[in-house]
Amino acid sequence: MKWYKGYVTCRAADGSYERFLNICRHHNIEMHHIRQDSALFFTMSASDYVRLVPLAYKTSVVPHIEKRSGFPFWVRHVMREWTFYSGFLLFLVSLEVMSSFVWQISFSGQKTFTKETLARDMETLNVHTGMRRKNLDCDAIEKSIRQFHPQISWVSAEEVGSLLKVSVKEGQNFEEKEEEKPCHLTARYGGVVQSVTVNRGTAAVKPGDTVKKGDILISGIVPVTDDSDEVAEKWPVAARGEVVIKAEQTFSEKIPLVYKRKVKTGRILTRWKIQAGDSRFSLKNPFKQLDNSSRYDIITGVCCDRKVYPLPVSLKIQKKSFVEYNWKDAEYSREELKQEGYRRYNRLLYQLSRDNLEVLERSAVLKQQDEKNWLLEGKVSFLCREADSKPVAEKETKVKKRGNEAENDESGDNS
Repeated sequence: MKWYKGYVTCRAADGSYERFLNICRHHNIEMHHIRQDSALFFTMSASDYVRLVPLAYKTSVVPHIEKRSGFPFWVRHVMREWTFYSGFLLFLVSLEVMSSFVWQISFSGQKTFTKETLARDMETLNVHTGMRRKNLDCDAIEKSIRQFHPQISWVSAEEVGSLLKVSVKEGQNFEEKEEEKPCHLTARYGGVVQSVTVNRGTAAVKPGDTVKKGDILISGIVPVTDDSDEVAEKWPVAARGEVVIKAEQTFSEKIPLVYKRKVKTGRILTRWKIQAGDSRFSLKNPFKQLDNSSRYDIITGVCCDRKVYPLPVSLKIQKKSFVEYNWKDAEYSREELKQEGYRRYNRLLYQLSRDNLEVLERSAVLKQQDEKNWLLEGKVSFLCREADSKPVAEKETKVKKRGNEAENDESGDNS
């Protein structure tokens, strides 16, 4: 009650202390923790301090307040510093509210299944970032994921603060692999064989041989010989291995000097597409239209694609611009002609790199063919490490019998 009402600690340096204390006792003014050192120290109620004015005048004792304590003084301090305390209170409230939501979902342990696949499964279960933690059922998540994917043998869903950790363990796949069909490995490009590595089958070429496109590099037939080194049987297998071929390819492409060029008319039609959840609507200027017969480029950009937290709604804003243009005859300048030849030459090299070919040497030249056309010619040397497959025919597995054995077979058939 003393702290609730508020009290002050006072100090009096001069005057008649004994008379002052007796008068305070006579007027029922309570004092506590009275001690005298170089001065008189005591504590008393804040409301009784006002009553000391006439008593101090009589005894020449002037008590000065050294310290104010208690609830009333604390409230006064809080009101004076209300911005700090209100900000601190707002921080605590925000921390409590924000910690009641799930802000991140992490996946670990998966090999076959991607994080996107598991995230779609979580969306199907209505589990997403921004949901209330009290609506989270980890047992139901574990059971549902195992039902969605029988290949997953173990699932653990653990709630760690505002983080949902989903750990999975995939079981072994006991499904039998499809039996590989017997085949040969054939050359994809013609050239000179650099090296041959056979993992399965029989090598049909050796380093230094020249092959054409479609020639067999590694045969899918393995001969089985008897004691006399005669072929008794031919086993068909799926040939496996690597044959490196150094090939050369020439190219020639005509570039017309006059071409069609796009010229923008300056007319642009912009359309906004807004999607919130499953609802979609478009915005466009009704007074600005393009002719249906006009040509235009369509430029599409996504301005916003994110979820609106804490609601389970995704917002997507897409901007689509229709830029009108016309075709106009134009003629390449010398610099533009070089750039066009360089662009076509790089397109050829890109196609080779996309086919996993290692380019060794390359050369190209741009020369004038006639008054209206130029010619881009060149040669590319590269290494090819991949081969095509060709099925093994049934007649290739048959073994030709020797003459005596064939005659005995025929006599046995006649008998």
